[in-house]
Amino acid sequence: MGSRNRSVVLLSGGLDSSANLAFCREHDEPVLALTARYGQRAQDREVAAARKLCEHFGVRHEVLELPWLGAVGGSSLTEVNLVLPSLAQAELDDRDLTTRSAKSVWVPNRNGILINAAAAYAERLGARRVVVGFNIEEASTFPDNSEEFLKRASRALEYSTSNQVEVFCYTTELNKTQIVRELRGLRSRFPFELLWSCYKGEEKPCGECESCQRQARALAAEDASHG
Repeated sequence: MGSRNRSVVLLSGGLDSSANLAFCREHDEPVLALTARYGQRAQDREVAAARKLCEHFGVRHEVLELPWLGAVGGSSLTEVNLVLPSLAQAELDDRDLTTRSAKSVWVPNRNGILINAAAAYAERLGARRVVVGFNIEEASTFPDNSEEFLKRASRALEYSTSNQVEVFCYTTELNKTQIVRELRGLRSRFPFELLWSCYKGEEKPCGECESCQRQARALAAEDASHG
């Protein structure tokens, strides 16, 4: 076996970040998982899901308190007076609709801020990587989910961290259906029931927001392929 990369994982409790935690646990060494509370509607649900996932995988977990980020405003994820967009599964490949949805939920520089915060932990812990949860399906409307963003963020960290921390993702080139397939191929069963992907923080996932719909489509598609 080759050397295992010590990693800090950014974990929201949703499908993509949780998959990357699982893959990191399988192939490398997650030394810490970080979940951010920045005033998002689902922050309590996300933290609870992340804690359960970290307990399942035996990974240390901490919460980043960033209330000022939500206070910056401009996102329907953090401003309750703004309407969260809903999308039907049939609309998930409509570029105009998904672009409008992405613009509504965009939190100013969120991924840039979270990556830099996680890189500080990684540097202090002697970890080589910050692991993030991106996918090719959403990279078309969220530029901070793209392979190019990973490369440029890593390039910047070469100068701002003493150990040249790298931003890494196991799923950048996969869509969500492929991510589900890879998770079902792991040696140990992945706990899908622990995920929280919904943009809202209610008792149960809304089933209507883009994040809920994308996860539902991926699970259904993978189930159908084994039907």
